[in-house]
Amino acid sequence: MSIEKTESDHFLIGVFVTGVISVSIVLFIFYQFGLLRELLLVFSTQMLSGREFAMLHGASKDMSIHLLILVSFISDIGAMLVGLPIFVLFHKELKQFPLMAPFMNFSEIITSNKSGVMHKFGLVGLFIICFIPFQMTGGLATACFAKLLGFSVREIIPVIASASLIASMFWAVTADTVMQYLEPVQHYIPYFIVLVVASILIYNFVHYRNR
Repeated sequence: MSIEKTESDHFLIGVFVTGVISVSIVLFIFYQFGLLRELLLVFSTQMLSGREFAMLHGASKDMSIHLLILVSFISDIGAMLVGLPIFVLFHKELKQFPLMAPFMNFSEIITSNKSGVMHKFGLVGLFIICFIPFQMTGGLATACFAKLLGFSVREIIPVIASASLIASMFWAVTADTVMQYLEPVQHYIPYFIVLVVASILIYNFVHYRNR
């Protein structure tokens, strides 16, 4: 499956540069406020296993709801602004890269499903996919799916941003509520998250590598 280019390379490079500068500023600000560890914790968990596990991980570390929302939203937007231009500009090259093969194959499988949510509902479908809490439904993954379906970056960014913000608010509150009931085993949650992330990565690599 090939990508229909709806933007020039210069525009995509501009989005990438904007993303890199924005991420650098955010990292500096969070470092100055002593919150860099929290940002990286949520970002890494969210990228690898999904928003719901990232929120549980953060809540188990006593992160406030407001901080969870902020770091989850920033993680999505930063990853999208930096990652989407790379996905579009180097799509063919990424398909040949072994570590990216599972995601590239999965993205083509899910976007080729004519009865899927994104095909049926368009931008509303993209919002739904970004909102649901499973792996490969975050801002960057959904943006990549949207690009394979022919949506423009100008259409993708506002939809993903709004879905990410609402999803971050919903799942932050949910994680904080759940953690109140899991308080006796709160300190074991990070170990559980690590196990889940490792299992998901192994499954995806084996399952989608050669498809």
